[in-house]
Amino acid sequence: MNLRRAPLVRAARRRWPRIKRVLPWIVLALALGLLGYFGGSVDWPGVWQAVRRIPRETLLLAAALVVPAYLAYAALDLLGRRYTGHRLPWPKVLGVALLSYALNLNLGVLLGGLGTRLRLYARLGCRKATATRVAVFSAVSNWIGYAWVAGAVFASGAIVLPAGWDIGGGVLRLMGLGLLAMAALYVWICARATRRVARWMGQRVTLPGGRMAVLQSVTAALSWLLMGAIMYVLLQAKVSYPVVLGVLLCTSFAAVVTRVPGGLGTTEAIFVAALSSRLPAAEILGAALSYRALYALAPLCLALLAFAAVEARLGWRRHHPPADTSQPRAP
Repeated sequence: MNLRRAPLVRAARRRWPRIKRVLPWIVLALALGLLGYFGGSVDWPGVWQAVRRIPRETLLLAAALVVPAYLAYAALDLLGRRYTGHRLPWPKVLGVALLSYALNLNLGVLLGGLGTRLRLYARLGCRKATATRVAVFSAVSNWIGYAWVAGAVFASGAIVLPAGWDIGGGVLRLMGLGLLAMAALYVWICARATRRVARWMGQRVTLPGGRMAVLQSVTAALSWLLMGAIMYVLLQAKVSYPVVLGVLLCTSFAAVVTRVPGGLGTTEAIFVAALSSRLPAAEILGAALSYRALYALAPLCLALLAFAAVEARLGWRRHHPPADTSQPRAP
């Protein structure tokens, strides 16, 4: 059995770099195709009218939900602080996480999320290795939470796929069960493993404890649930929350595969494709564009101002160190 599998494993390893390079382009092409297909028949003036017809109270509620959604994601860095044991004050850790997350949504992982996070942590006196561990811990936590939420939504059968979609409801349920199994396995390993330290890709990795794994799962899952709540509010509860959440989870995965920052274009295309049988395309696009403005663009503007202020302040401190006011001791 092992002899038969070995050539397949070696072949998969040889071909994976090619698949990895091609897969984002395939998903991006599908998303662009959906966007072109639906965008060509969309009444764009009607889209802007749909945005303007969203009640002010609805926009205010959606904007209010953005705050706890960001705080839930930023709390993963606070858990990372406990996991790594670094001593930066928690308000600074929270600020770094909020700023880097806003940039990540709009500029991508390397430039926005990871690059900014590592730079700010370094400027605050945190070692690069420790900052990297925090960033990896946060990313792993985020996808563990994704597995719990997506697994529950997909396995429940709450999502009714549009007619003509190749993937069936049974396959979606199996995917959900698989995601739940992976998330549960992670928590079980963290709680039961006797060997806590390993090396992966040349890096020393320490497994968190079972309690920490549960905190990771709950915090990250809350972040995803709040994201879905924002879009649900903007759609004015005309589509059930589990369906909206499930579509949002699909758009997030597509954004990662295509490497398009913030899923620009893909999010809108998938929402229209999934919900066009329930609502007019103009209304769906109006809600999706409002979601992008509230959850990505508005925080980006604040993050850029905050980043400039932090860089200016840290740069001034570097060039103007505090004077030594200590008096020499008398002999």
